[in-house]
Amino acid sequence: MYDMSTSESSSSSKDKAMSRRELLATMGTATAGIILAAGTGWSGTAAAEPMPNPMQNPGFRPESVAWINVKNYGAQGLGRFDQNDAPAIQSAVEAAGPMGGTVYLPPGRYILRSSIMLRPNVRLVGDGPGASILKAAESNLSMVMGLGTKKNAVEGLGFEGMGALSLTNSKMTERGVYFEKCEHVSVRNCHFTAIVNGVWLNDSRHVSVSQSSFSQLFAYENFYEGYGIFAESAANFRLTDNRFHLLKRPCIYISAGSSYSIVSDNVAQQCEDAFIVVSSKLKPSSYHRIEGNILSAEGLENGAFASKQGIVLRDYCTDNVIVHNVISRAKEFGISLTGDGAAADERPFGNIVSGNKIDQTERGIVLLNSDVTTVAGNDVRRVQTGIALGTSGNADGSFSRHNLVTGNMLSRCSTAAIQIAGSRCENNVVYGNAGTGNGEGLTDQGKDTSKTGF
Repeated sequence: MYDMSTSESSSSSKDKAMSRRELLATMGTATAGIILAAGTGWSGTAAAEPMPNPMQNPGFRPESVAWINVKNYGAQGLGRFDQNDAPAIQSAVEAAGPMGGTVYLPPGRYILRSSIMLRPNVRLVGDGPGASILKAAESNLSMVMGLGTKKNAVEGLGFEGMGALSLTNSKMTERGVYFEKCEHVSVRNCHFTAIVNGVWLNDSRHVSVSQSSFSQLFAYENFYEGYGIFAESAANFRLTDNRFHLLKRPCIYISAGSSYSIVSDNVAQQCEDAFIVVSSKLKPSSYHRIEGNILSAEGLENGAFASKQGIVLRDYCTDNVIVHNVISRAKEFGISLTGDGAAADERPFGNIVSGNKIDQTERGIVLLNSDVTTVAGNDVRRVQTGIALGTSGNADGSFSRHNLVTGNMLSRCSTAAIQIAGSRCENNVVYGNAGTGNGEGLTDQGKDTSKTGF
């Protein structure tokens, strides 16, 4: 280490000693901040968590990082509806845009009358979803949008909409965050409430939505209203550790051939529709891993339900894994794989349902017009029918064939532990299941069922 006290001892120490101002100027503002903080002797807890460090995002190069405060560009954040903070926030985004950086929204309530358009390599960061809030002041507004951009992040923000609903089946609905044809983008630690839709992903890749909450979203008769997270034609995305409460439509809806996702560790309470839906008609929706999600009955009164349905795979869904989920008090069923009887090929095929815990619903696991499904190692209790295989219609796709049901624990199923309904259930294998307190062990009206045990 260089020792200033021993160098050039013949010179005056007064001439060589650096002033406090010179020292700080030499070391730079970052190091100076550390020294100043250490020298103050302050104690106590900060009012908010430290702001995220843009250097931690691999999408940004150290030499190009900018940290831009929207208030320096004219944003007020006063929550006054006679103001519009969108132009000022957009100016801050544009300032960060050429090289990339972080646009920071200090605590406040920012009124938006137009969308905030993200630019590549730009992060939009607030002081936490309860502190930095974006409030829509125009109907059908996508509040934050990314169109064909890469390496964006939206973090620590609250989103409140106007809640304007449509009487027609229009996709032009209110959304908190909308990504279209984007790559390597994320939403983290945000809260969406009093809004029509939360996060919408369209034809985007490598997307992450995590640690966010969705509460009291609005919906009427329009199919495109009321979703927490909606993904269409998306791939390689992760929806993890999110919370859903009082939603009228599915909390998570994956559609239009979306593939290769991880949907994990999400929790839903007191919702009116399904918890998680994967649905596709013309293109297979494949290689989703739906794991460790919880439909919670916490705080429910007797006779109340946590949701209408648990996890749903509908129509052309292939090679997906539904594993280790906990589903309590869904009204109709815990897990369902349902195909269209009129479609010969575009039906559930080759999916795995394993290790799930299902409790207090009408039917635990349902396979309807579904082929080559493995149903293994699940625990189903206090239902009418534990596992049900069936068909609907009489068309080319009205079959349930070559499914394997094994190693499941089925208890207190008042009608039957396992039910195979109708001769169009063909060549299924049922063996090695166990349980107690069931009305019937196995009721089998299928054709060529192979079984050992019940």
